[in-house]
Amino acid sequence: MPNKTKVKDLMIRLEDYPHIPYWFSLRQAMAIVRETAIKFEGVFEPRAVLVFDEKYQLMGILTLRDIIKGLEPRFLKETVLVKQDVSLTVLLGELFGPNMKQEAQKPVSEVMSPIKITVEAESPIAKAIFLMIKENVGMMPVLQDNKVVGIIRLSELFTEISGMVLGD
Repeated sequence: MPNKTKVKDLMIRLEDYPHIPYWFSLRQAMAIVRETAIKFEGVFEPRAVLVFDEKYQLMGILTLRDIIKGLEPRFLKETVLVKQDVSLTVLLGELFGPNMKQEAQKPVSEVMSPIKITVEAESPIAKAIFLMIKENVGMMPVLQDNKVVGIIRLSELFTEISGMVLGD
């Protein structure tokens, strides 16, 4: 029997998912992620933040990885030696040292990732799974009438599929 579940049935609604304007700093983004994690503890764990422009158009996605990478001091990114031998970072001082708070002031637009793929709210979950695997992403924005209404994550899709496979 085919699964009739639609993307909208499993998505996290936009109003529940962390989202910010592109001019917010990494520090502000971190605060929003932490706030959301506390608010929805036991329901879902935010692993990214959606980034919008002033017209509320989706510009990008800021993953936890993007945030941490953005905090890395610039001199470490540009050092050829470090690329060859990561243990040299210890010699160069702490990876996340006194400059981390300064780096946290940069706007999220400098470090966010582009949106690779989106899915329609009315799409069957099989389409969402196919797109996520094809594009190698763990989450993607959900659109309805060309507006972002939520986010679908592989974890929710996995829970749904495992229930079908295991007969829950």
